[in-house]
Amino acid sequence: MKYIIETRFLHWKRHWPSLLFWLLIPLIATIGIAKAANAVTDDSKVPVGIVMEDESDAASELRNEIKSTPFIRVYQLEEDVALYRLKKHQLDSVFVIHDGYEEEIREGSRNRLLTSYRSDLSFAYTPVKEMILSYIQQETGRSKAAYTVQELIGHYQSTKQWTWDEIVAKSKEIQSEQDLLKTSFSFGDTENSSQNNDAQLFHIWGLWAIFSLLSTLLLFDWIIHEKHASVNVRFAFMRYSFKHYLVFNFIIYTVLCFIVDLLSVSIFSIIFQEQISIWSLTSFRLTLSIAAFLMANLFRRQFLYYTTAFAIALIMAVASGAIIPNTGMIQKWPWVDMLNPLQPFLSGGSANLATCIIMLFSIIWYFRKEEIHA
Repeated sequence: MKYIIETRFLHWKRHWPSLLFWLLIPLIATIGIAKAANAVTDDSKVPVGIVMEDESDAASELRNEIKSTPFIRVYQLEEDVALYRLKKHQLDSVFVIHDGYEEEIREGSRNRLLTSYRSDLSFAYTPVKEMILSYIQQETGRSKAAYTVQELIGHYQSTKQWTWDEIVAKSKEIQSEQDLLKTSFSFGDTENSSQNNDAQLFHIWGLWAIFSLLSTLLLFDWIIHEKHASVNVRFAFMRYSFKHYLVFNFIIYTVLCFIVDLLSVSIFSIIFQEQISIWSLTSFRLTLSIAAFLMANLFRRQFLYYTTAFAIALIMAVASGAIIPNTGMIQKWPWVDMLNPLQPFLSGGSANLATCIIMLFSIIWYFRKEEIHA
């Protein structure tokens, strides 16, 4: 084994740029695409100007609610600057929160709380205005409810007294704990989540899985080199058979890829706050390496192998749901999910029918009678 490792390192010494490229391409490509997609998403947000004449807590809360809206990018400006930028069509609309906003809300008034401006190119003015008005109506309704509760306390002469602020705070607490409507999304066979407001446009692990599939297939082209007739002669003078030589090198490449996989897990955890089960990652890496190993043993021409590798990666990108949702396809043909080797990794599992088939073929390959050339 020691001599095989030394031989492999001598080979890597001459071809380290290509080795390093295919090892790191899943990590680099995933980060690049995810960052580019998020940048495009951020640039597509509607620019809205906010003028704060009232610096009260209620006005600040309204501003924060507008900022938290996913499709809006808020600019807090002076009124003259905001109107100038609106005139230059740099803003879609402008909303002025007038002085005395908090007092009006406490009184339950909805008159002249805000002034809005738009231009002839304000395509998103209506939905933004309705969103802001709905929040103001919610606050004024909460204020009126607080006064009603205080009247009821006085009418029934309750011993426990509640202030307006306490009633409003309790109302907000109940609202946050018992939402009337919750929406959850699932993408790429991942678990449903309704807590992440900064969802990625692409499924990070789905992107990484597709690029890992392609890079692993192309890294295992060393098998085709080793099967070349002029190279194969030397195994007659070695104490290792050609089959065991391939197995030892398979272990070396798998361990190397797994180390890079762990590096990817660490980096994704820092950049995207994405986590993955180590057991699921180990199973995925082993399945991927075995599949690439068996596939490379079927080819003798590199060009045909490379073409097939890219075709398989493209098919998996479409059929697996790693990038494009495949819910309709799975509902029509459920067996597609069972035969997808990426599915266990994307769903947080460890094995499916495709994994079992790959393992079965690996056992058959290892125990079959080896061809001997004199």
